[in-house]
Amino acid sequence: MLISRKTIMASNIEYGDQTIALSKLSDISLKCEYSLLSAILYIILWVIISALTLGLGLYFATYYFYRAIINKTYVVNANGERIGRLQCELGLGGMFGHILLWIAITVLTLGIGLIFYMFRTLRLCLSKTRMVQP
Repeated sequence: MLISRKTIMASNIEYGDQTIALSKLSDISLKCEYSLLSAILYIILWVIISALTLGLGLYFATYYFYRAIINKTYVVNANGERIGRLQCELGLGGMFGHILLWIAITVLTLGIGLIFYMFRTLRLCLSKTRMVQP
């Protein structure tokens, strides 16, 4: 279940069968459970893909890396109980247009545009992220 803007009221956030008081938002935190082993396997996979695609796979790797981390992040309350999970809803279609734009920027700026690429991809992934029930 997604949190919609309609469920946020003056003093509470209704989330599924739970109601979270806005005064208690300071008790809520994020916990990422993305493991080092997952990151190593991810890097190996994308190095192989990038070699096969002559480097174009690296443009996609950044999105998938951010998405994997976001999807392994949970919202926990003060007791450490999971009350939600972050889910990045960015798909291949959303990535493709953005990647074409950044390939053009990279070529036109002789590579200088890549400095900003990582930040813009993170921004896009976070913009497409929602909290769902665990």
